[in-house]
This record gives sequence, structure tokens and C-alpha cells, in this order.
Amino acid sequence: MIALLAALAVLVLPAHARADCGGPDTAEPSHQVRGVLPPLAIGDSTMLLALDQLAAEGYDAEAQGCRQFPAALAMLRARKAQGTLPHMIVITLGANGSVTHNDVGAALGLLCCTRLLVLVTPRELGGGSGSDAVVERQEARRHPARILLLDWVNDSHGHRGWFQPDGLHLTTPGAAAFTRLLARALPYAQPKPRRRHHSHHYGGRLASAEHSSPISPPAAAPLRIRAGTDQLGYVSARISGPAGTRVQLSERVGHGVRRIDVFTLATGTVELPRALIWRCDRRVRRLLVTALAPTVIPPASAEARTPSCKRRLATSVGRQARVGGALTIKLHDRWMIGGLPLRICVSAPGARAACSHWYLRRGQRRRMIAIATPRPGGWGISINTAYQAVTEATVWASHPGGRIRLLAAGDSEMQLLDDFLGQDLRSRGVEVSSDARISTGLTNSFFFDWQSHARQQAPSLRPDVTVIFMGANDGFAVRGAGGRLILCCGTGWSGGYATLVAQMMTSYLRGSAGRVYWFTLPTPSTGNFQSLFDGVNGGIRVAAKRFPGRVGLIDANAFFTPGNRYRDFMSYQGRGFVIHESDGVHLSVASDSVAATMVEHQLLADHIIR
Repeated sequence: MIALLAALAVLVLPAHARADCGGPDTAEPSHQVRGVLPPLAIGDSTMLLALDQLAAEGYDAEAQGCRQFPAALAMLRARKAQGTLPHMIVITLGANGSVTHNDVGAALGLLCCTRLLVLVTPRELGGGSGSDAVVERQEARRHPARILLLDWVNDSHGHRGWFQPDGLHLTTPGAAAFTRLLARALPYAQPKPRRRHHSHHYGGRLASAEHSSPISPPAAAPLRIRAGTDQLGYVSARISGPAGTRVQLSERVGHGVRRIDVFTLATGTVELPRALIWRCDRRVRRLLVTALAPTVIPPASAEARTPSCKRRLATSVGRQARVGGALTIKLHDRWMIGGLPLRICVSAPGARAACSHWYLRRGQRRRMIAIATPRPGGWGISINTAYQAVTEATVWASHPGGRIRLLAAGDSEMQLLDDFLGQDLRSRGVEVSSDARISTGLTNSFFFDWQSHARQQAPSLRPDVTVIFMGANDGFAVRGAGGRLILCCGTGWSGGYATLVAQMMTSYLRGSAGRVYWFTLPTPSTGNFQSLFDGVNGGIRVAAKRFPGRVGLIDANAFFTPGNRYRDFMSYQGRGFVIHESDGVHLSVASDSVAATMVEHQLLADHIIR
């Protein structure tokens, strides 16, 4: 472990700081064939942690920090001179310097002409591939009978847990994986017996040609692959080739290749009914099968086209739900494989859509989703995937019997208006209860305490909708920060009034079970009321913004007195009428009728009624 830590430090130091890279660490093989030299593995500090495991597999392993390819060549020359050069030599270098075509050529020259050179592609600092791996792959293709390539870069891709933070030096799991890779070369560690193939006479001289190769000759039977989409949700593959050949199945993605699996053609044919899973973002799937060393066979490819995702997701939305219950959404993946992201947006009655992400897990074919419906009305549902048209539906939530409870509350402005509401909404299944109290307000609780009343009335009556019209009697001081009194009717007073309005809204909202509509006050004729009404309306608007999607304004100020300017007369739907009573404050009977129509229209627009 001390040697490993030292090697980690050495790797990142500049050349002038590498004066002491430590001596070589060796591990002798635990077993070997009598009379045959064991295979030799030459590495740098990246191989240190695997030395003992390599020795257990039968390797004569040696690693040294800072080692580069020229040092390995020097070792080969020395061993060759001593007669201790084995049949198979594994070189796993490149972390401390570059690997060139000349380096590999020199190694082949020293091993000429029957020994096997095994090259292990090196990872670059931080992980990944580089020019050294490219050189070694090219040389392996150029000398298939003399070089066996072990692609450590490819084999270790995606396994961060195999490496230290530098992406090069091994962890304990990485050392085990590295040893497994090098163990693949052991079947070729011993030389094959020489065989006399043929002899010829040339000019009266007898010339003998002998052949001995560490690599099997190219197989006569080619690789073949066939891709199909017969099984729903999967691309199948049928691969055939010489029996016993190790092959790698990959998918071509853009300009690159993604490995799928490595296996052996034990009987010459492999059936993979689920080689790939269908995808929405990649319909044409291109499969590639390549033979692994030592077999040299041209690769084969095939492609399959999968269906479009436009009709992949089947949806079913229940058309009705109970208030206080839930609406149901049923999802079914027609491909039967799951792994499908989607977005569901829900629009509560009178509210904007709230969207959230859902997912069919891998292998999940069906899913049922329940969306709470705490109050009556039409709940808008939209279901969307990235590759399919939006599914939209409206689910109507209602009480048993379909009735909606509406409370009309307020001061004298609610008188008569509540009667018109009852008449207009009865045919739409709305039961109207009235609670109009003359001369009351939110700031004169000494006369009638609306806050306390609302807290008791809301859970008892449980109105689905509460319509409130009050404020003309509010002109008393309100409490501000620290409990100080604020006189009517400036900005500070309006803010304090907003707090009182919000408290009353909260009571009638009953969590998410109710909805509140609040009238603003039309501009009065007398100047004494003008500042009061402005302060009241400002507070109402501020309070309503605290409950988006749950509180709505019936803007009587803008409708009856546009621009906040008093007027006596107006026309609506071709009928003219006087707006105010003679006091210039209260709405006339005709205006109350129109105000009731405004409420009805808003309830329709918000899908509270239909």
C-alpha cells in the first residue's frame, strides 16, 4: 500500500520532481508448468495493487512507478540475452509517457518471431481513452498473428469504483477486474507444438517451411447477425459464427459504438430475444458484432426499425369524482416495458394548471394515479409525453346529489344581491345560504365580530363557495406591526385591512375544500367615502393575491365605475339602468341583479358550475 501511495504521488509530478520513483515490485507466480517460463507482465504503478492476484493466476509480474515503454524494452533485451524471455509478454504501460508505433515495433522485433505480445490499452489521467490506446489498437489490427489486445479502456468504462480519484490507479475491486482481464490471455501463454507443413526444392536446395503461431488462424466461417422486432418492446438478435469464438455485441450510436455484451458462440449460434429495449428517441437500431482476439474475422452488422411512440401510452381518465375523494388516471404502456417519463398537469376549478412529473418504472406496464378533488367543479387534466399528443380531459367532482353549497355573506350591500343569486343559480344545482348583516365590517368587531363568526360558521355550514360583499362600514383603526393602531385610510391602514380580509378568506377556504369570491366596492359619489373605499379595495386586492387559484375577485369597482370614477347611469346587454341608490353608495336593485349575473358568469368561467 505504501508503494501504491507513492506511485500515485509520482504520477502527477513533473519530470524534474521524479527523482525517486521507487524500485520495482515483483510477485512470483504461485504455479507454473514444469520446464516452461511463466508469462511475464510488465507494468507501472497502475498495476501495483494487482501484483499478488496476477501471481496467483500464474503471472511473473513486475511493476514500478514512473515506468515508460523504453524501460520495458530494456527489460526484454536483458531477459533475451539471459535466455529468460517467456513465450508471452504482457505490457501494460502508457500512464507515464506515450506509446508509439516504433515502441510496439521494437517490442515485436525483440520477440521475433513466435512469441506473443499482449498489449493492455492504458487509461488517461482522469479516466478515458487517448492516443496510446489508439496506437495499440491499430498495431493489434496490423499484426493479428503476433499481438493480442486486451482493451482495458473499453472494459473499465463506466466503472468509477475500480479506480482511485485520478482515474488510473486501482482500488481493490479494480485490481480484481484487472486480473480477470489479464487472465483471458493465459490460454495462449504456452507455445504450440511446431508442425512441419510442407517442403520444396529450389535450385537443387531443400527449403523447409515451418509455421508456429500463438494465435489461431482466421476461421473460415464468417460472422453473421440478424436483427428483428418480433417481440413487443425488444430488438432481437441472432448471431452465428465459428463455434467457440468470443464476440462483442455493440450498438452504433451516432459516430460511436456502445457495448452491449461479450459472450462466446459455444455452439456457433446465439439467440438474444432481448438484445435491446425499444426507445422513443432512437427508432433505427444498428447492431454490430465483432470477434475478439485471438480470432480474426470481419465484423457483421444489422439494423432494425422500431415503431413510433405516437400511440405508445394509452390513458384513461375517470369522468366523475366525489368531492373529498379523488379522480383516477389509468396509464398503460402498449410496449409493455415501462421506463416512460410523462408530465401530468391538473387545473383545479378556477386555478391555473399545476404540473408534475410522473414515471412508469422500467418493467412497469400499468399505473393508476389518484388526484385529490377536495372541492366541486371541473378539474382539468392534461397528460403529455415528449413523443405523443397531449391527452386532455375535464373531470367533474360533485357531492352526492350534485348540489353545490354557496354562502352569500356581507353587510347591507349583500341584501337583495343574495336573493338574485338564489334565483339565478337554483337551476344550476346551487343552494344559496344568506348571511347579510347591516352596518357590520371587519374593523368594527365591537359591533359584530366577523372573524370569530367565520371561524365557527365555515366548519358548520361547509360552503363550497363563499361570496362576500362588505367594506362600506369599515373606517375604524386597524392594528399594525407591534399592535400599534393605524388610522384610516392610507397605505399602512390598507395593509392592516388586508390582514383582516386574508384571515376571513382563510376561514371560508377550509384548507382546499372551499373557494372564495370577494366584491370590490364601486366608487361612491361622496368624497368622504372615496378614500375609505380606495383603502378597502387596496386591502382586498392584496389579500386575494395571497391565495392564487383559490380566491377570485368580482371587480364591481371596474365594472360599474371604470377608472375609479363615479357615474350614475350605465347600459348592460342593451338595457340602461341607474347604478346607485340615492345615497350614492349602495347599488341599485338593477345593479344587484347585474352583480348576481357577474357571479354566475365567473362560476361558469372557473368551472365551478356548468
